[in-house]
Amino acid sequence: MENKTRQIKKDYIWNTVAGLINAAESVFMSVVVTRITGLTDAGILTIAFAVANLMMTIGKFGVRTYQVTDIEGRFSFSIYLKTRMITALLMLISTLGYLLYASFRLKHSPDKIIIILAICMIYTVETIEDVIWAYYQRNNRLYAGAQMFCIRWLGILLVFPVVLLISKSLAFTLFVCLGISIILFFCLLHYTFPHVCSEEDKVINWKFEKKDLRKIGELLKIAFPLFGSSFLSFYVNNAPKYAIDACLTDEIQACYGFVAMPVFVIRLLNDFVYQPTLVPLAVEWEQKQHEKFLKRIMRQFGVIFVISIVCLLGAYFVGIPVLSLLYHTDLSAYKDELMILLLAGGFLAISGYLSIVLTIMRCQKDLLWPYCLIAIIAVITLKVIVFQYGTIGAALCYMGLMVFLCVLYGGILLKKLKGIVIL
Repeated sequence: MENKTRQIKKDYIWNTVAGLINAAESVFMSVVVTRITGLTDAGILTIAFAVANLMMTIGKFGVRTYQVTDIEGRFSFSIYLKTRMITALLMLISTLGYLLYASFRLKHSPDKIIIILAICMIYTVETIEDVIWAYYQRNNRLYAGAQMFCIRWLGILLVFPVVLLISKSLAFTLFVCLGISIILFFCLLHYTFPHVCSEEDKVINWKFEKKDLRKIGELLKIAFPLFGSSFLSFYVNNAPKYAIDACLTDEIQACYGFVAMPVFVIRLLNDFVYQPTLVPLAVEWEQKQHEKFLKRIMRQFGVIFVISIVCLLGAYFVGIPVLSLLYHTDLSAYKDELMILLLAGGFLAISGYLSIVLTIMRCQKDLLWPYCLIAIIAVITLKVIVFQYGTIGAALCYMGLMVFLCVLYGGILLKKLKGIVIL
């Protein structure tokens, strides 16, 4: 019992550290870029992260949560790994497709294209790492995956400012960071995997046999609603940035990106708080321990509420001065946008957690249509609103979309629980 308690504590500590690094990576890199090469490069980096996060949803294909909560062992690790190889390849192909569109339709400069490509490739490494991390978590070694993530990103973040300061080239610096990321990934995998893997997973047959293709197709079919909702989620979350990229300047993009950064902190911190609880939550649902299941969900809603309130209070009193100092840019004109976006961040965290709960309940097919509706609204309205009202219009539209999404997901959850649990 004592060993299990230490294990859980270790998982929480390392997962929290990984969450903080994940939340800080783009912030740190943007701060460095703003001070060394200027606001224009910071704006390019902002849209590069937005595109890379969207492309990473193709690479991950929404499989992480299903893999971690696959209590009955429906698919082997080999199938999860081979599936990830296929989706990572699809991610790279999609990235190249987007870059061709950006080059010819949006008229992006070659330097901007190269910067977006470099960030997308760094995130491709993260996509492969994610399936290993999920395997470690499923084998009660969540901390091992978190340690891999932390060391790899710390390596990138240590190298980044030094190379940028010397080269003054963001594109060159990012490709150096890509090389560091690949080297650290393979070194860490070589060190950790033998200590975690089971006997049957020590040797993986990399040949794609007919039975494997059938299983991979089955997994992709199961995960497609998760992928679709995840892809649309990242599109909607970054839709204001895409609209700004099309209608406004890289400098405005940078300023909007600076005040939007704290928004995703709420979601990321919440994600890394609940990650260690996924397996127990899945077990409670599987064993029909509905009262415990609901109590755990309500506790997480409480966590989201507290994180949101703390972030809103901090942003109101010191948010703009701190961000202005941090990014070496006067952001006093963007206080309203900051508060609106942070409020939207709370609703984003709620909708994200509701999607996880519905996945555990194996209702992932119900996740897709709400995001389809939200994405259609975003496509129709955002460019027009941003063109007319600028960044404040982008922030208000985004908050409205997040509130509507929470209402839709909350309604689905209540409908699924009705008749199963006495509410």
